[in-house]
Amino acid sequence: MIKDKKLFYITKTIILTLLFLAALYFENAQQQRLAVLISIFLVLIINSSIKYFIKNKTIYFISFILDSILIFLLEQNFRLLVNYFLHSFYIITLIEASITLNIGKGIIAGTVASVFSMIKFIYLVYFKFNISSLSQFIFFLLINVSIMIIAIFAQYNKTEKEKKDTLYRELLDTHKKLKEYTEEVRRLSIIEEKNRIARDIHDSLGHNMTALIMQLQMAEHYLKTDASKSTELLNSSIKTAKDSLKEIREVVETLRGKSLPPDKVIQVLVDKFAEKTRAKIELNVDGKVIQNYDIHTALYHILQEGMTNAVRHGKATNIWIELNYEYDNVKFTIKDNGKGADILNEGFGLKGIKERVKALRGNVEFKSENGFTIEGFIREV
Repeated sequence: MIKDKKLFYITKTIILTLLFLAALYFENAQQQRLAVLISIFLVLIINSSIKYFIKNKTIYFISFILDSILIFLLEQNFRLLVNYFLHSFYIITLIEASITLNIGKGIIAGTVASVFSMIKFIYLVYFKFNISSLSQFIFFLLINVSIMIIAIFAQYNKTEKEKKDTLYRELLDTHKKLKEYTEEVRRLSIIEEKNRIARDIHDSLGHNMTALIMQLQMAEHYLKTDASKSTELLNSSIKTAKDSLKEIREVVETLRGKSLPPDKVIQVLVDKFAEKTRAKIELNVDGKVIQNYDIHTALYHILQEGMTNAVRHGKATNIWIELNYEYDNVKFTIKDNGKGADILNEGFGLKGIKERVKALRGNVEFKSENGFTIEGFIREV
């Protein structure tokens, strides 16, 4: 579209008026015919000026068709068959239509103006067929087509530039949003890492502290009746405390950005816990073990928390663990013979299990029937 439409229409009106006056000068029209010509021209100017105020695109398009009809009526009332001053009216209308309308409607309005402008040349060739009249027909036809092509091409380039500018602005906006999202992801990643470390500290330290407390309680129990047994339990308690300190150091190393040590074998975890707590634990593993760090780490802490929960809160003496490895997921069940819970209150440990399972697109359920059962599955991300 034209940026300064008001200036454009004023300039256009002045040019059309000068061309019309020049045509009248050579026409030398008198009285009634002069009044008709002036009336048609005034209607043309009014229609052209109304375009400045038209908002409806369809009516705006129709006004160009009306321009071509009014110019044609002017030509019909002039004495000369070919009036080059009036022919310029068509060219101005063609250029304006091609520039201000969209490409489809611009081609239609330009074609209508071209057809009307060529009627007089068709008559000329028909009534006076010679090289001169045929040359004029071809010459002005080529001018009309060339003007329309150039105007439409210019509009196409302008439209494409506007699209590119819009796309560039959208890309800048998207880049800004992406930067904001990146910062948000980084912030959430830090929070998630802090939560993970908190879970690791709770799972590892809580697990070992439970075993340590039970060992010390048993050592106290045997202190008067069986000194050697008490000494054995105290030595085991010292080892448990050292293991706890080692695991805390591993967490600190993680905070410093160093790589984690190799994963502990689940069987070793179960055996050590059974040894420290005197609980009887049965572990059954079915299927081929998935070599996946995230799954292995999650299972380790889930079993750790499950066993700790069974002994600490359920006072269980027997724990049954089943792991079923499938193609891309692992099903797990941790069942004990503890006292269970009439009302299940999910503490930090059980919430930690839920978070680990959810992070690996799995699901977990807690049941309190004839003891306590943790059952669920996790899968590769």
